[in-house]
Amino acid sequence: MAEIKPAKADIVYKTVGKLNIAFDLFLPDNNAKNLPILLWYHGGGLLQGHKGQLAPHMRKAPNKYGLAVISADYRLAPQASVQEILEDVQDGIKFIRTQLASQVGEGVLDVNRLAVSGSSAGGYLSLLAGIYVEPKPNVILPIYPITDPLGYFFTNPQPPPMGRKLVEREDIAEFLDPKADQVASNAQDSPRMNMYVRMLHDANLAKLWHVPEGEAVDKFRLSRQIYGRRSSPAYFLHGDADSCVGVEQADEVVGAMLGCGIEVVYERPHDKDHFLDTPPDYENEAFYSFLLKHV
Repeated sequence: MAEIKPAKADIVYKTVGKLNIAFDLFLPDNNAKNLPILLWYHGGGLLQGHKGQLAPHMRKAPNKYGLAVISADYRLAPQASVQEILEDVQDGIKFIRTQLASQVGEGVLDVNRLAVSGSSAGGYLSLLAGIYVEPKPNVILPIYPITDPLGYFFTNPQPPPMGRKLVEREDIAEFLDPKADQVASNAQDSPRMNMYVRMLHDANLAKLWHVPEGEAVDKFRLSRQIYGRRSSPAYFLHGDADSCVGVEQADEVVGAMLGCGIEVVYERPHDKDHFLDTPPDYENEAFYSFLLKHV
């Protein structure tokens, strides 16, 4: 099956200096109107990746579920801090709500019906949206998300997951330089795509994200924010054999949400690893039913 292409590619939602930050927009083929929006962020530890990594089930979602789907880039660490990446999320959602409709056509999108999802580090960004964007998205759908850069999994060295190769630090030195030029994506064959496995070995995610120290650190340890700031209703998907993001990361935030009376559905499939939703034949009716219920 041929890959489904976006209806509009490389829509620039933000410019920082000379760097354009963009997203792709996928629409149904039937010219439907007043479409709810699913905004998705790619994974890669906020260190690597690109918007072209949108999973097949999300590429099919516009025609199958009557959605507009957006796959967004954002600035990458360590050249950008997690605070700057949060600002990209906030600015991207503001652009969707205030400017995107004029570029797509009258009545195509209902910008007041917004779901935010993401995979791995993108799941972390969806949680940031559910906590720190106002007004909040209608619903968030984190997929095997990072939730705490200072949790046990990311502060203890992890072996290379899923048969991946550990590269030497010197081989990716240019990408580890925090003073290098900021970027918002990388090519699929770039050596930058080795940064996540290197980070797992070095157990230094918080350092690469420039997570602040002292009391300010709690802003980015998300379970600690649920009580005070609340969250959008959430659907979590995280396999209990995940070797790239420990499942306890999702467990902790789901527990905090349930304790605060926030509506949560938690799909925690047994013996499933990272990328469980990326095969071409993967489907998840419960995921989309929860989404459509709230938008």
